[in-house]
Amino acid sequence: MKVFLVSLYALFLFAMATGVTIAYRQAEGLVESNYYEKASSYFRTKAAESSSELVIAPPDRLRKGKNDVRISIAEHGRPLRQAGVTLFIGNLSTKTHDRSTPMRETAPGIYTAQTVIPFNGVWLVRVDMEKAQLKTSKKWFIELN
Repeated sequence: MKVFLVSLYALFLFAMATGVTIAYRQAEGLVESNYYEKASSYFRTKAAESSSELVIAPPDRLRKGKNDVRISIAEHGRPLRQAGVTLFIGNLSTKTHDRSTPMRETAPGIYTAQTVIPFNGVWLVRVDMEKAQLKTSKKWFIELN
């Protein structure tokens, strides 16, 4: 009985040491470096968005195939003009169909771009906007059936 308990204890220690070793070698970097700097930048951006009353409206209905994407952006209730706007569309299951397209202003505060969505599924739509000191992005998940 004593030999059984000693071998069981040794097996337990071996399993623990193996688990710790594997966890140390396979660390995924779950702790973010420079967390404070990145978080303070995020909160400054959100405060600037709030004070400027920035509104980025989601795109109209998207469908499989060719899409004319139209986004409206307003600041203090007025159309935001001459901003650098980029549209990103990517599928959640694969990165091979990710596309980033610059948008052009077709009317005051209205930005358009053309993109192709090749198949149904869940798609991430992100609009990156930059004007003066304000650089922000908004994202939406859209499911196509």
